[in-house]
Amino acid sequence: MIIDSPDLFGTHGDGHRNEDYCIHCYENGVFTCDQNVMQLRSDLKRWMKDEDKASWILDRCGYVTLSTVDEEGFPRPVAIDVISHDGIREIWMTTYRSSAKARHISLDSKAGLSFVREADSVSLTGKAEVVTDENTLRRYWKDFFIHYYPGGPGDENYCLIRFSTLKAILWIDGRHSTIAY
Repeated sequence: MIIDSPDLFGTHGDGHRNEDYCIHCYENGVFTCDQNVMQLRSDLKRWMKDEDKASWILDRCGYVTLSTVDEEGFPRPVAIDVISHDGIREIWMTTYRSSAKARHISLDSKAGLSFVREADSVSLTGKAEVVTDENTLRRYWKDFFIHYYPGGPGDENYCLIRFSTLKAILWIDGRHSTIAY
């Protein structure tokens, strides 16, 4: 069904709109449609593998929260934009070389990353590294970065963060799952 009106969106358990499913399939946080009918729509998030669901959510959320370990051993969560990703196994972001994030990662590569869309959430734990090699910086360069790095891909303060997932904890469509890599 094409959802072309806000009145056709399904609803979460608390009554707010769910933009992933229509009112005929999802109401008050419960799937109401016959599973056989819904499986005909294999492109629906509900029928994807868990890892693909998490990647689908990552594609549709704005910022993610990256948590690094600060100098005192505490987590330091910050909002950051994803510039590229390979599913949820490898996620690329950018920051200044002089940033607290870059400093924390150079001292301790343990990191966490989380993101939310609708009532779905994904929490990843893994390793982060600061990437400064010229070829990689050029490969991931985006035109709008010029506002942050006026020297272009060779700007001395431009670097990337590569996050490699070791474990994913998912809460998607009211179901919990864990993936270990």
